[in-house]
Amino acid sequence: MKYNWNVYKVFKNGKRAKSPFCQIEAVDKSKAKEKFLNEYLAGSGSKYEKYIWAFLRSDLSQERTYEKNLEKDKEQKNKRIQVLAQLAIKAGGLPNNISFVLLYSKNTNWKWEWAACEPASMQYLKTLSPSFKSAPKAEEWLTTQVKKSN
Repeated sequence: MKYNWNVYKVFKNGKRAKSPFCQIEAVDKSKAKEKFLNEYLAGSGSKYEKYIWAFLRSDLSQERTYEKNLEKDKEQKNKRIQVLAQLAIKAGGLPNNISFVLLYSKNTNWKWEWAACEPASMQYLKTLSPSFKSAPKAEEWLTTQVKKSN
C-alpha cells in the first residue's frame, strides 16, 4: 500500500519546519527518501543537498514534539500560577498586579519562600509559603499544592 509522505526541512537547531517542502507517494519511508533524493534534489544544486530532511506520513500527526512539550509546560505553569494566586488571595492586602517568585533574600531570613512581589521593581510584598532550606524543597511543596488543588 502506498502512502503520501510529507518532506520537511530540519534546521540546524534540530527543529523541523512548520510546513512541508513537498509531498511524495511511496510504500515506506526509505522508498520516499530515495525517491526524494533522486527526483526532487537531483540537479537542484548543492543548496538543498546539504539540508537534513524529515519524512512523515501525511495521514499521521504532523505536530512537532517540542510543541507538545511547550503546551504541557504552559499548562503546568498556569496551574502553578493559579495555586499561588489562591494563596495570595488568602494572604490578602496585595495589589492586583503582582508577580510570584521563589525568593531567597534578607526579607525571607535567608530561607527559600514563595513570595508575592511587585512586577517592575521585584520589591518583596508578602510571603505565600512556609520557609524551606533548599529551592528543590520549595518546588516540591508547590508541586504538591498543585496536585492537591486538582
